[in-house]
Amino acid sequence: MSVKYEITDDEAGPTLLLKDQLTFADRDVFDSLIDKLLARNKRKVTVDLSLLDYMDSAGLGMLLTLRDRAERARAEVSIRNPRSEVRELLVLACFDSLFTIEQA
Repeated sequence: MSVKYEITDDEAGPTLLLKDQLTFADRDVFDSLIDKLLARNKRKVTVDLSLLDYMDSAGLGMLLTLRDRAERARAEVSIRNPRSEVRELLVLACFDSLFTIEQA
């Protein structure tokens, strides 16, 4: 698995911190992370990309899967602090219209 991750909880809901890379090879692990995040039954899930160096198109697909499953669970997904290269990819893919992208 190339992606490293950490889940933290606060009042607003869980935050998933992704590190290094998010690629097709991480699909199975990411699916289990979605289960863990949504099992917390919070209204908001945050994905922190501040330590993510690279994401491929499969990584974009995984974020869409998270969004779709969260919507069914009546939760909102926001993306926090993507690095410039990852942010460019998100904007090119029009993810800024699908997700709230927070810059701290």
